[in-house]
Formats: sequence, structure tokens, C-alpha cells
Amino acid sequence: MKPEQPTSIISTLAGICVTILLAAMALYGAVQILAAIFVPLCIVLAVVGSGVGAWLLIRRMRGF
Repeated sequence: MKPEQPTSIISTLAGICVTILLAAMALYGAVQILAAIFVPLCIVLAVVGSGVGAWLLIRRMRGF
């Protein structure tokens, strides 16, 4: 096994900067996707939640 070669501070900083850039791009993409589907997602969750709430209420009223 070869010993690790020491890296320069410039290459280390460049690697950190590229990593931060890629992370920022991924976060931006995730936020854009979430913004695009937010309203339909909320509508679906409200309909499903109302259905489950009505089912639980009916179930409780019938004494199950």
C-alpha cells in the first residue's frame, strides 16, 4: 500500500467549493420540485384526511 500523498490547500478548497456547489444545486432542484407539486399535494392530503376523519366518525357513531 502506498502512503497517502499530501494534498495542497488549493485542491482541498476547490474540492470543498465543488461539493458546496453541487449540494446547493441539489437543494435548489428539490425546492423547485416541491414548489411545483405543493398545491396538488395539499389537496390530495386534505381529501384523504377528510375521508379518514369521516370514516372514523362513522365508525365511532355506530359503536365499533
